[in-house]
This record gives sequence, C-alpha cells and structure tokens, in this order.
Amino acid sequence: MFCPKCGKETDASGKFCQWCGADIGTPMPPRAMVKVEEEEVESEPVVGDYAGLGRRFFAFIIDLILLFILGAIAAAFFGLIRGVQNLYFLVVQHAPISSLTPEGTSLSAYITIIAAYGVLFVIIPWFYFAGFECSRGMATPGKTVMNIVVTDRTGSRVTFSRATIRHFVKYISAAIVLIGFIMIGLTKKRQGLHDRAADCLVILTPE
Repeated sequence: MFCPKCGKETDASGKFCQWCGADIGTPMPPRAMVKVEEEEVESEPVVGDYAGLGRRFFAFIIDLILLFILGAIAAAFFGLIRGVQNLYFLVVQHAPISSLTPEGTSLSAYITIIAAYGVLFVIIPWFYFAGFECSRGMATPGKTVMNIVVTDRTGSRVTFSRATIRHFVKYISAAIVLIGFIMIGLTKKRQGLHDRAADCLVILTPE
C-alpha cells in the first residue's frame, strides 16, 4: 500500500509508515469533492430610488400647464391660431372648407391646420421633454419640482436621441389604453413602456 502522507510504498502489515512514520492503520476519510457552480448574476449599479406613478403624474401635470402656456405664446407668435380655428369650424361647425381661407381652396385650409397642430402637439412637446431631459438638469421643470430626474441604467445623463425615443413612445403608451403608463406602478424599477423602450430610469433626487 502507499502512505497517504508521503505517497511512498510501505508495508501494509504495519500500523505506521516505515518512511515518514505516519499512521496508516486508521483509514483516511475520502476527500469531499466540492463542485462550485458559479451563477452568472447580472450586476447593475444602484442609481437611486425609483420614482413612483403618483409623483410622476403630478410632474406631468405641471409640465402640461407649462406646455399650454408655451403653446399659446407660439400660436400667437407664429400665427397658428387660424389653423386651430379652421379645424374647429371644419369639425364642429361643419363649415365649407372653401370658406376657411381667403384663397378658398381645401389645400390652403389643410396646410394651416397641419402646421398649427404639428407645431403645438408634436414639435413643441418633443423639444420640451427631450431637450430638458437630456440637459444638465436631466429633468423637465415639472420633474424638477417633484425632485425626479431621467437617467440611463448607470444613472448618467441620457442623450437627445434616447430622450426622443422615450418621448414618442409615450404616444404608443397612451394609444394602448394607457397600459404603457400603468406599467410604472407594476414593474420593479417603475418603468413605463417608454422608459423600457429607451432603456431609461426615473429616479428620485435628494430633497
């Protein structure tokens, strides 16, 4: 037999190894073979506490009020009131489209309507939300009041392109019966559909 200590062949009839003197009479327990399985855990930096649905809703209301004021100023400055009125007369009053513009053509009437509502409901909200959220403050005025900011997964400032994606996916969130917004209250990281699409987080700032 071989000595379990020195590994040399020794007399099996003896109790001790003739080479190193180790006890070979008492059987050594087999070494336990431990297999350690490493699990791949996705580690993400802790960027802060996630903002809930209620706080974000009040921030949106504040931003909506400011957008209304900005829209009124832009409508007066760029002459967009005519386009707003034309849609009202066309849809509500059922006025003949030829009577809506001095030119008396449907094309000129539709151009004023598209220009007015495109600027008021697409261009201004886009630059308002995306511009503020990719700025140094990382928040719109409404979010600033409610002490929340928009970040990426690492807590850094988002780019304008990412903020743009986040903004326009909100229209999809609204179109699917507001489910995209309801997700904020149901997901672990308080992410709506637009947050997930842009890979963003909305977190609290120290008050």
